[in-house]
This record gives sequence, structure tokens and C-alpha cells, in this order.
Amino acid sequence: MTGKSHKAIGTAAGAAIAIYGIRQGDYALALALVTAPLAAMLPDIDHGSARIGKLRKLMANVVVTLAAVAVVIAAWIHGRLILENNTTLLMVGIGVVIPTFFLFKLSQTRWVRDTWGFVTKHRGIMHTLIIPICAAIATIYIRDRNFLILTYGFLAGYVSHILADCMTVKGCPVLFPVSKKNIKLLNIKTGSQEEQIQTVILIIVILLVGILFPA
Repeated sequence: MTGKSHKAIGTAAGAAIAIYGIRQGDYALALALVTAPLAAMLPDIDHGSARIGKLRKLMANVVVTLAAVAVVIAAWIHGRLILENNTTLLMVGIGVVIPTFFLFKLSQTRWVRDTWGFVTKHRGIMHTLIIPICAAIATIYIRDRNFLILTYGFLAGYVSHILADCMTVKGCPVLFPVSKKNIKLLNIKTGSQEEQIQTVILIIVILLVGILFPA
């Protein structure tokens, strides 16, 4: 699907979490709206034609550096606190930031490009469930609630991208590393009128989940 569709669907995913929070009187869940749209765009970092893909090298280098510095500084300043009482910063780094950009940076190495094309191609490793699974595991250990909600938003947005792309002709290799075969649920052509219709349907369904999910 196009970037606009992914962003709209990701925003709906964040909105669904926010709506559920409002129903619960838990307004902090609206924080999911911050990370969900961004995460919904992230998998296309492997696509040279996508807006995020055009800036992928610079962005990856900057983010990897900043993430590494942030984790080191946090560990140094809050060493005992992180180890004894609060694993939030550590788990955000280990479970979300580092896996995401490690996989991307790995795909840029010459050896990987020459020997394992799956990692470098569009709808390759960035369109699998590896990163969402890492993020889901991280949520078990994140204790700061704001970080936890931001991670929920990241998880929802990223999964929304994969789900949307699974409805296109090419599909996504969601079962990797068990299988590299692309799984597709429908045969929608990217950029077509069918995509626009399917985007609207997905947005409605996602929002209904937030509205109707048992309180």
C-alpha cells in the first residue's frame, strides 16, 4: 500500500487505543497516537522509492547513534535504578530501537547484500513479525507506564502496516524465519481504487475495535 494509506491506518490503530482509554477513563492511552503513525511508516524504510526509504541511510545512522548514546547514558546515570527498580529505558532500547535498526543496518552490509538478498529487498525482513515480537516481549519488562503506552502504539502501528500489505498482491513474509513465502489475504493492487476502499474499511474496523472492545 502507499505511504498515505499506511499512515492513515496506523493513525487509526493509535486512535483505537486512545478511544479504548477514554472509555476506561485512562486518558494516558492517547499517547499511542504519537508512535502508531510513525511505526506504520517504518517498515518501508527498505523501499528506495518510499519517502522514508529515501532518507533511510541518514536516518538509520543518526537514530542508531542516538539510540546507542541514549542507552549508554541512561545505564550510566540510572545504573542501579534500571537494574533494581526500573528496566524501562533498557527494555525500550533492547526490545524496540536496537532490533529495528540492527536489522536495517545489517541489510546494508555488502556481505548480506551479496549472499542473502531477502534481507535487503523491499518487503523482506522489515516486513516480518520479528520487530513486533521484540516489542511485545519488551512490554513485559517496561515498568514506566508512559513508555509502555508508547510501545503499545509502536506495536499497533507496525502490525497495521504488515496487515495492510498482506492484503496486497505481493503480500508479506510474516512467517519468517520458518518460511520466506509471502502471505497474502487479498489481491489489492497498490495505488488502485481498491486500495483506497480497503484503507477506509480497515480504518473503520480498527476504530470499531477500540469502540467495542470489552471494557
